[in-house]
Amino acid sequence: MSNSTTQTTVPPALHQTSQSPDRVLHSGNAGVIVERVAQIRGGRGGAARKAAREIAEHINAKHAGTATAFVYEETFGVRNRLHWLLHFTSYADYGTLLAMGGPGGDIRGGVFGAHEADVWDELFEAGSVRETVMLPHRWGIFGTATEAMAADSAMSPIVPGEGGLPRFDVRPAQEQTAMPADKTLNSATAGVVMRRTVDFDYRYRAEARVFARTVAENMNLNMDGLATVFLYEEAFGRMDRAHFLIHMRSLDVMYLLMGLDARTDPDAPRASFIQDWISMDKGGGAWDKIIVQGTTRDVLLTPQHWG
Repeated sequence: MSNSTTQTTVPPALHQTSQSPDRVLHSGNAGVIVERVAQIRGGRGGAARKAAREIAEHINAKHAGTATAFVYEETFGVRNRLHWLLHFTSYADYGTLLAMGGPGGDIRGGVFGAHEADVWDELFEAGSVRETVMLPHRWGIFGTATEAMAADSAMSPIVPGEGGLPRFDVRPAQEQTAMPADKTLNSATAGVVMRRTVDFDYRYRAEARVFARTVAENMNLNMDGLATVFLYEEAFGRMDRAHFLIHMRSLDVMYLLMGLDARTDPDAPRASFIQDWISMDKGGGAWDKIIVQGTTRDVLLTPQHWG
């Protein structure tokens, strides 16, 4: 008798859509991510998950190339809590979909489908539905402009907008890393996604973002495609709240991330960010002064298996 055990691996979220990869938006190439969270009513798990799949399929089929939705289960957190990640190129695309909702009811029916309001009332706990808007961080926002940006207009995040007004050009998160796209993971290709939320101290908002980007890129360069970290700004929520999306090939990659953090050799990536990030004219200080203590929260998301 064989002692081997057959292990079932949950496939990445990309399996949830029949759209070709070149028409799929994800955390690496989207300009806007809307996370919707909802708590399933007791005893309605099967029907709620079926509705979640139908809503995602509606978005991916009807709005291919404009929007992509993936469904995830919250893991090691609150049981029966679902997360949708909706990816758009820009606010303009989201606005176009909103307009499809028509007059009356929830205008967001244009995004989630006409049956969305009735489904939510029946299958999900009242008051549990929450949405968070995330924008990929780009240098130049909140005091992070560099000397190179000032010297070279081609590097500036400001582009001409409507009526000639200056417009901040949000770029996809893939541009945050020197790793090529085929050596990075995203919300479509990762086996698990961990969302880490932190609040930055307003006094050190620029220093905090330099620290955050440095930490993220250190992980990207040292994990060789097994994990990828992107940084996002929360919009329409708490000011100076940021989100790291930590994409891992599988859950056991977490041990490798822990090992990376625990290294103490002279070349350890940790050595590059254990330093003073705050200038002496502001009193100096390390990363523990720029992140508001007690605000860091982790949520682990596993793509819902539709098999």
